[in-house]
Amino acid sequence: MFLGPTIKQIRTSKGINQSILADGIMSRSNLSRFEGGKYYPGYDKLILLLDKLELSLEELLFLHNDYAQPVKRTLHLSLVEAANRYEFDKVRAFSYECHSLYRVTHTEAYYHLYLLGQGYLIRYQREDEVRHLSEIAGEIKPYLLGVDRWYLYEFKLLNNFLFTLSSSDAIFFGLRAANEFDKYHDFAESRTIQQHLMKNISTLCLKEHNYEQSLFFLKKALPLADKTNLLYDKIETLVYYEITLLCLKHKESIAELMSYLNILRQLEFTDSYEALQQVCQMHLPKFSEELRSKLG
Repeated sequence: MFLGPTIKQIRTSKGINQSILADGIMSRSNLSRFEGGKYYPGYDKLILLLDKLELSLEELLFLHNDYAQPVKRTLHLSLVEAANRYEFDKVRAFSYECHSLYRVTHTEAYYHLYLLGQGYLIRYQREDEVRHLSEIAGEIKPYLLGVDRWYLYEFKLLNNFLFTLSSSDAIFFGLRAANEFDKYHDFAESRTIQQHLMKNISTLCLKEHNYEQSLFFLKKALPLADKTNLLYDKIETLVYYEITLLCLKHKESIAELMSYLNILRQLEFTDSYEALQQVCQMHLPKFSEELRSKLG
């Protein structure tokens, strides 16, 4: 993959000459050869060039591929979108495509995407080549257990496959994820992934009426929601937090819970607002009449 011509395009568009970009990294002549596709610098020098251009490697590859996502990323997004739209023929087709790519490339991520597609089909009673979620969990759990150190891929993988795991397995892996996240404390790009994972595990615990564990993961999710500055994620997490505190009898008033639900309604997150009302009714029956009268 010759990235030099793309570096040249970015450099010239920013009005930076070769001498300035090369200074302190490599000779101007080597930069010229790199941009002409006749020389490839070491990875350390490429990173220094990108730092001076205020560019990440991921963005460079995106630009190099004519503003196209990598194939794995595109397939993942397409798979999730098809599932969200209940387009099960497309889910099946994307799942098969991922399996074919796995057989050709032996890249495990393609096999995981195949399993994800099969999991979506099982979830919506459209079983295909894989018949039970436990079979998928049986593939994902050994992978997660076999990795000595988790990276962002493993965090994303756990989040994607939570629905295939038992609550006890989700809690087990969630606790490991919480410990592994400490290494990513200063890596801003990981915060949204962390926040979603902690929140999703907490809601799974909530469904099982495991309120203590739900509170543990929510306490991990809330500070991350502050750092990501994503208003919806923060409010949704706070709703679950308030429900959990009320279930544990750490609170007696639903005032704050209602204020957060009203914010969702005012911001017109209608589907989430209605879904969270149902969660309230399930876990807080003693407050159901008060919630109905005040929320309408």
